[in-house]
Amino acid sequence: MPGASFDRVADHYDETRGGESRGRAFADALTPWIVGGRVVELGVGTGAIAVGLHERGYRLCGFDLSAPMMAAAVRRLGPRVAVADVDALPVPDGAADTAILVWVLQLVDDPTASLREAARVVRPGGRVLAVLSEPEYAPDDDMAAIIDGLESLRRRGRGLDPVLSAAPDELALLHRGHAPWQAVETSPARQAELIERRTFSTLFDVGDDDWARVVRPVLDRLRALPEQERPRRRRVRHPLVAWQVGA
Repeated sequence: MPGASFDRVADHYDETRGGESRGRAFADALTPWIVGGRVVELGVGTGAIAVGLHERGYRLCGFDLSAPMMAAAVRRLGPRVAVADVDALPVPDGAADTAILVWVLQLVDDPTASLREAARVVRPGGRVLAVLSEPEYAPDDDMAAIIDGLESLRRRGRGLDPVLSAAPDELALLHRGHAPWQAVETSPARQAELIERRTFSTLFDVGDDDWARVVRPVLDRLRALPEQERPRRRRVRHPLVAWQVGA
């Protein structure tokens, strides 16, 4: 996808994002908003969500720019997936009933262009669904406020309201809300390790000055928390948006 390549984390992406179990949870969250049986996923990644949708009987195809990520998706889904730019899909107009984008719109250069491409491949009356990478953690989470210190590194204009504003005219808003709460387990030590390894896209290309100014204080605060190795059961949810295509 323009602006971010996940080639560098493909070999441990599932390990750090929850794999198929979390993918199936997102498939559950998306299913009530899907119409029809033909689904296309933009930014399919390793196919963890797509395999959950396929298990539910949807005729699914998926596309991603990262060939290493797609290698994992092919192992899960076979020839239903292919390497392609999410802004230029090899899909005819109106070929799908529903298009989905999960944790994608914060990565692309132009969210409007990506949403317009999603709308193009969906028939009139079909839907475009997006889950945004804007996590909300439960109030008792002792790591959330610390990790929020990385917020200045995030690409601007990729939160819920900017994405809604970026939607092209051919998309009519049906729903703005959240996917259900999910439980994830990690310890402060593990979270610091993932940040140190630049596992998350916000850290891929951070320079030395920003690392010292922004990232290092976050690492220091995480490593100062008590019970460094004790896994915390963190509850998190993400914005979910549904649009209808055309009239």
